[in-house]
Amino acid sequence: MRELGTPSKLVVSSTPELAEEVEKEARERVGPKRGASYLYRKPVYAIPSELFTGIESSPAEVLRELGLATTFVTASPFADIARHWAHVRYCATLRSNRKKVLALTQAGSDIVHHHKVAQSEQLGIGLALVVAKRVLERKYPGWLFSSVDVDVALNAGFIEGVGLVRQKNKATMRPDYFLVGRRAEGGNSGCKVYVLECKGTHGNAYHSKQQLATASLQVGSIEVGARTLPSLIVASRLSTKGVSVDVLDPPGDDDLWDGESEEFDALISEDPGPQQWTSGKPTFEQFFARQRELLGVGEFQSNEADLEVARTEYEASVGELPVLFQVPEDGKKWLFRILARNATHSVLRFAGDNTAASQFASTRTADYQRLPLDDLAPDWQTFTVSSESNIDSHRFVGVEYSMPLPNGASLEIFRGVEKGMYERLREGRVSAYLRRARQLRGSWAPVVTGAAANGPQHQAVSVGSDGTGLRIRVV
Repeated sequence: MRELGTPSKLVVSSTPELAEEVEKEARERVGPKRGASYLYRKPVYAIPSELFTGIESSPAEVLRELGLATTFVTASPFADIARHWAHVRYCATLRSNRKKVLALTQAGSDIVHHHKVAQSEQLGIGLALVVAKRVLERKYPGWLFSSVDVDVALNAGFIEGVGLVRQKNKATMRPDYFLVGRRAEGGNSGCKVYVLECKGTHGNAYHSKQQLATASLQVGSIEVGARTLPSLIVASRLSTKGVSVDVLDPPGDDDLWDGESEEFDALISEDPGPQQWTSGKPTFEQFFARQRELLGVGEFQSNEADLEVARTEYEASVGELPVLFQVPEDGKKWLFRILARNATHSVLRFAGDNTAASQFASTRTADYQRLPLDDLAPDWQTFTVSSESNIDSHRFVGVEYSMPLPNGASLEIFRGVEKGMYERLREGRVSAYLRRARQLRGSWAPVVTGAAANGPQHQAVSVGSDGTGLRIRVV
């Protein structure tokens, strides 16, 4: 339990050599036997070392991020139990090894293949979120980044091509998450957005490069105003010798909105409503604009003969190109509102307050929160927080679960949100929440390290910059 809350080193890599090897792998996937989809990928680049050097994390932090990001199973009265399960399923999977590097436990390694696939996917999400948020919060000091599931956000704007897993050829081309950056300083606020694709494997470095090549295609499937969004693609290799994380940065345009804090709160307070956009294959012009981006040259210009050859090549490969989700230029404010509202919705649901969270749900998202035979407002959807607890000297509001252990002990899990931040979100004062998050950001590292070094022996704690907290202890 102490190891569950002990921060240890994460081995993170991002080099020009890695970027070139991933580009080479992606280029080799284009051809008569491999198809043409990788012609529409994004170029990848290394990120500066100062953005990832010295990153530390604990197993508890990985589980907190995983629980916050992966429980959009809302069409059930057991949705909150699903969050609880995300926290406990892998609680014996990671530890700090002799070199004080985050590593897979022997028990986590000794599982059969199909369980390893699920494990690497889930832990890959948690690890990627830890690394990506650290990188972006170093790059943009004072900004708070939150994860929003891509399908949840796109579903509010696109009338087709989003959702069902059986749409495999479309689903595999989409990234996992939007990372929504928000800032409130003085009287001004702003919003940035990145696209994140998370990968995980028990395999070797070559397998990780293959995953990154696939990710370079997935993050290119979303455009805003005919421009791609900036992205982070993160691949984690799980081993008892240590977790290794590769991260690359396909470029793009990241600013969605900026303005006064009062306008920020007003825009987020109301649902902007669904859009009726349609997804589809890239046009000829979009296809060759992407090709010019890959080649690192300017706008596409050629004579008529060259254009005719190029169009023939496009028509021969268009059936294999990925489905593109393009938000129009005048939809940027709409996207900002949807993403900011969903980020707020997730934090309130993490605290167990479905009632307060519902004010930030979009119409189509709310529809997914009901079972087919439910009344318009089933009782389980109005469940609210049931517990308050101190983590160190800070008061948190949230939900507590307990499960029996041998010898009469119990495993107690509390998840929640710092009380002051929770109250601001519940009242719809998102700018005030962001200012308090900025104010308290420096408080959380001592809380976590203090709990690991000086707290009760049988407890683990993780608190994020967004005010979400997780405590696991044996009582």
